[in-house]
Amino acid sequence: MAAPTKSKLSESVEESQNHKTNNKQAPRGLVTDKEDFGYYFYPEREEKKKKSYFERALSRDDASNFKCRMNVKSCLEKNPMVRLMVAALSSHGCPVDVNRHVSCEPCLNKVSGGFDPKAMQVVLCQNNIQNQDVCCNVLAHELLHAFDFCRAKVDFENLQHLACTEIRAANMNHCSLAAAFAIGEASLFGLKERHQLCVKNKALQSVLLVRNVSKKEAMVAVDEVFDRCYRDTEPYGRRCFKSMPRARRALDEARNYYDFD
Repeated sequence: MAAPTKSKLSESVEESQNHKTNNKQAPRGLVTDKEDFGYYFYPEREEKKKKSYFERALSRDDASNFKCRMNVKSCLEKNPMVRLMVAALSSHGCPVDVNRHVSCEPCLNKVSGGFDPKAMQVVLCQNNIQNQDVCCNVLAHELLHAFDFCRAKVDFENLQHLACTEIRAANMNHCSLAAAFAIGEASLFGLKERHQLCVKNKALQSVLLVRNVSKKEAMVAVDEVFDRCYRDTEPYGRRCFKSMPRARRALDEARNYYDFD
């Protein structure tokens, strides 16, 4: 799951955990007697099962949905990280059909996006993604989860599996040095340790956001798989973050390993 900003994320975690522990206040559609594995944040995932295509089209927020779909189209054409992920998925036998595998829809609680393994779809939160750069970063993040599902048969209901794919996404897409300095998680000393701490924190926050588990359980899961998953940089082969030069180098190198259109 793509992580929102730190302050908004902590609010979302607290709100989701409150909903999960208070049946009287739980919104319609939220599973409270067992885990819903993050589906609470994507209400349209369930509504789509109940409405016809015509009903969904009439109720859709056309403007934000259109903007989201146009951003996705641009990302697929121009963003090196997204293009690399699409090629890697195709090379592993999971070609991406944007109309089938990417869905723009409204979400709750400032969540930016997610990957739905049951529907084999990346979800982009059209009401919470405000610009193209954010859209591309979220899309690359969620396509990495799709890649893990395709390549390694990740079971998103398994806490260790979830922790691993969130570690990989944070490692390669989010914990840049500049971002770490900006939020006070880095200094001129101990850069490697600080980067690892950033990755652990991001992964922990994402796990807590979508799973009805204690912080201790989530921390144990992250720690158990951290070393192995932190070292796994496929399919990028390097940490790209939001750096376009690094992402372009990764894309150029990936042409030796993956099939591009």
